[in-house]
Amino acid sequence: MRLAELSQRAGVPRSTIKFYLREGLLQPGAASARNQASYGAQHLERLALIRALREVAELPLDAVAKVTAELDRGWKGDPIGEAMRGMHTLPSRGLLPTDAPELRRLTGEVRAFMRQLPWTVDEGEGHYFADEIAAALLLVRRHLYPDYAVADLARHAEIAWLLSEEEFAQAPGGPRVPLLARGDDVAEPTRRAILGSVLFERIFAALRRSANAMRSIRVATGRKVPVAKARLAKARGAKARGAKPRAR
Repeated sequence: MRLAELSQRAGVPRSTIKFYLREGLLQPGAASARNQASYGAQHLERLALIRALREVAELPLDAVAKVTAELDRGWKGDPIGEAMRGMHTLPSRGLLPTDAPELRRLTGEVRAFMRQLPWTVDEGEGHYFADEIAAALLLVRRHLYPDYAVADLARHAEIAWLLSEEEFAQAPGGPRVPLLARGDDVAEPTRRAILGSVLFERIFAALRRSANAMRSIRVATGRKVPVAKARLAKARGAKARGAKPRAR
């Protein structure tokens, strides 16, 4: 397709596409004639990704450029990790310059904790987001619970894996994870993974706020507090095995 059709189908102005081409965010089209180029499905996919990064993830262009550069490396790159790091920067408020030594120590502790989880893999260490967890935990200790230990995150990690399992299971048409053995293209799965992370994080954060508010209202007014199904099932399973469920 020509540039005009690419612009129409992608919903991106021609001037913007030309800018992306100049900046290297979009690969050049195949030369079809003098001063003319032909574009294909891969260009539509790349423009859809850039739109998602700009309009949904709200990443600046320099961060988008890092993601597309990683994407151009194929399976050797880490576009999803780059996008996640761009979206989830360390907090600019609350941390002090004097926190640096403690933050480094805590990041190492979090990284060691993540390595011990049953669902992490060594080659995915860049996706531990240990610095982000450590920064938040440092602020938790400063403003909420001074003695909150890294090990206390174990239940949160268990719930995170359960949530991941549910999200993959409920994805319409399946999660569509590309397979290295087949040499699958990673462009469209990258776009879907980034959008899924951004949008469902917003949904889950809102649901969590609602759940905490409802629980507080029930406790404050003396109403019954329903037991979460997963916890109830776990307790029943422990009882059936003759084991006493752990109190939390």
